[in-house]
Amino acid sequence: MTPKALKQRPRRTLAVVGYALAVFVASVVNPPGGGQEMATTGPFGLVGVDKWLHAIGYTVLSVGLASALDARTRRLLLASAAGAVIYGAGIEVVQGFLPYRSLSIADFGANALGAALGVAIWVAVCRTSNR
Repeated sequence: MTPKALKQRPRRTLAVVGYALAVFVASVVNPPGGGQEMATTGPFGLVGVDKWLHAIGYTVLSVGLASALDARTRRLLLASAAGAVIYGAGIEVVQGFLPYRSLSIADFGANALGAALGVAIWVAVCRTSNR
């Protein structure tokens, strides 16, 4: 990511940093009840609710990064998605060291899918708004 682009949009940058911090805190705290009260399947019964939450969370993160960067080029779009994916991978590694959390490849996959979806949404919004 280019520091210059982030400095040009301080409110967007602050918002995405705040959101990333919230994702980190939510990812490392010990969930109430050990996280066992979450429904086992999400919408359409395909995967667990937690995977949907991961995908949604990283969709929002990558849209935020794309917005903060005002991503219009492939390089910046890739940086937005890669930033979210790398952040998610880092959090998964941290969770692997916590006794009440675990490293999950499936969670990482949901994070990556969400990051890609977020960039696709950003591109679609930009194209329809003629930005």
